Amino acid sequence: MAHQQTTSSNKDRLYQELKRAIMAGEVLPGERLQPGALAARFGTSLTPVRDALHALAQEGLVEVIPRRGYFVAGVTVRDVLDIFQLRLILETAAAELAAPCIPQREIERLAALSSRYVAGDIESYKAYLNENREFHLSVARATGNRLLVEALARILEQMQRLLVLRLDLSNDADSMLAEHHLLLDAFRRRDPHAAREAMRVAIEHARDAVLESIFRHGKDWSV
Repeated sequence: MAHQQTTSSNKDRLYQELKRAIMAGEVLPGERLQPGALAARFGTSLTPVRDALHALAQEGLVEVIPRRGYFVAGVTVRDVLDIFQLRLILETAAAELAAPCIPQREIERLAALSSRYVAGDIESYKAYLNENREFHLSVARATGNRLLVEALARILEQMQRLLVLRLDLSNDADSMLAEHHLLLDAFRRRDPHAAREAMRVAIEHARDAVLESIFRHGKDWSV
């Protein structure tokens, strides 16, 4: 029993650390993940390493290629389009539903989340990305729909990875902040239609910026 608990604990620790590294862009798409090297690094056996890698594969963050091994999953144009299509469906509805009922104090908290980016500072940009994720999740929470929040959290996790990999998007942060303020203005007016439209514009602008960045690099982040 103690051995099983240790294996499970090691798997959870490996899972969390590898996921953090992938989401932070410290391990790049296409990079090979060698179970033996990971076991040595974390001082554990191969079993929890493989369990952690398979858990990450179920989330789409790791790709298991027969006879080749484990690789950090690539990010393709198709992935970008799929993510933003889902964001448009979920988040425009969330903004529309939240507009009549989001508390005034929450609107002001969101306004504070939208004002902390320092142009040209990469660490500041990464902090902004975390605040941006919290901003969008908070809008979803204001709807009171738990399933919507859970679905959006999964999508934004994938989104975070895209934006961290594309640090040249930091030049777009001022535009994103302005779009947030348009949404908050719609919330203050309790205008569901304007809130939906502001969210649509913000998401489509973010989609176009990510696609432009991909094309500027000349390739997908593919395995």
